[in-house]
Amino acid sequence: MTIAVVVDSLERFYFIRRLVKPIEDECDFVFITSEPLAHLLLRLEGHRSVYLRRDVGIRQVSTYDASAFERSIEVLNGQIDVSVARVDSMATFAAVSELFSDGTIERCVMWNGQQLVCRVVSQACAKYGVRTRFLELSNLPGKLFVDDSGVNALSTIAKNPTIIDGYPLPDRADHNRWIEEYEEYKRQPLPQSRTLIRRKSLSLLNYALKFLTCGVGRKRLDRTRASNGARLPSLITEIDVKELISRRYIFLPLQVSGDTQIRLHSDVNNLQAILIALKLAKEEGLDLIVKIHPAENDRSQIDEIVHLQKIHNFRIACTATVDLVRYASVVVTINSTVGLEAMLYERRVVALGRCLYKEFDHDRLMKYIHGFLVDGIDYFGTDPIDGWAARRTFSIGGDV
Repeated sequence: MTIAVVVDSLERFYFIRRLVKPIEDECDFVFITSEPLAHLLLRLEGHRSVYLRRDVGIRQVSTYDASAFERSIEVLNGQIDVSVARVDSMATFAAVSELFSDGTIERCVMWNGQQLVCRVVSQACAKYGVRTRFLELSNLPGKLFVDDSGVNALSTIAKNPTIIDGYPLPDRADHNRWIEEYEEYKRQPLPQSRTLIRRKSLSLLNYALKFLTCGVGRKRLDRTRASNGARLPSLITEIDVKELISRRYIFLPLQVSGDTQIRLHSDVNNLQAILIALKLAKEEGLDLIVKIHPAENDRSQIDEIVHLQKIHNFRIACTATVDLVRYASVVVTINSTVGLEAMLYERRVVALGRCLYKEFDHDRLMKYIHGFLVDGIDYFGTDPIDGWAARRTFSIGGDV
């Protein structure tokens, strides 16, 4: 079996490297990457790697669909100009078409699927009959989301949640042990909100190499973030658990403003969500507590949220999300995983966007967490990944 794996960022490279390691001798892997440093390291480790360059293989392809780049998250967020994305996507489609045309690639695995490179590769997969498999954060400890159709609102279970019904219910004691681990995990800083100096230095080197080698997917320098989260204003404070218990409130966890969940799977943005939650809070006689996502890096977005707070006098908190969820009367979300987590505590959830858990009941929630998600994988970790977890992620043998 030959599996193609898309590596569209250095962060993805660090993860994929760990994921492939325990099973690299069990099947053939070929890597498709837009990252020159990842390409170099993969080649040095003896892997087959295709580096996507803007000046290689550009030719007219009659089946090419421009929506692949026009709806990519980088274009929607203004990180790559449309004219650049058009050239990059044609080069990517041509290079991947050449790789897929001999029919040896059986499966292609990629992250999320809505980035420029991944959207174009997905289009090539459809043309050449290559089975796709998409990975995504579950935002639950030690669990990875894996689906053949897509992630979030595009996933198989979002379209047909009855698929979940076929999984067994977990043992209650096992679930309770997992809840303890989950609560401990949720009280730690979000991994994606932290900046690792060494990795940031490598990212800078990678950016320079991509410029010199005409690599595809190079984001505009003025839209490249230096950190994974902006500094939050001083008015954002922690609320003591005793105070949370004594209050009746709606909790609104905001999402990263440029995330695919908002840009592609919702007609409501963060600011609109605040106004909707304020209206609901007034109707039900509840306070409103808002939490800005720790990985939010758009300073202007944070300033607008603070401006709204000064007008409407709601509370902006930096308290642990698990505590804000546990004691809330209602959790309002666009389509964040926090909505799913609120269901663990039997909170009332109002979802404003398109999300995969809208038709979940308690049993489906348990089966999703303990049956559908792939266990034993920490995306941000450094520990080795077990072979059985890697096999299930790639759908190798009986591990699907």
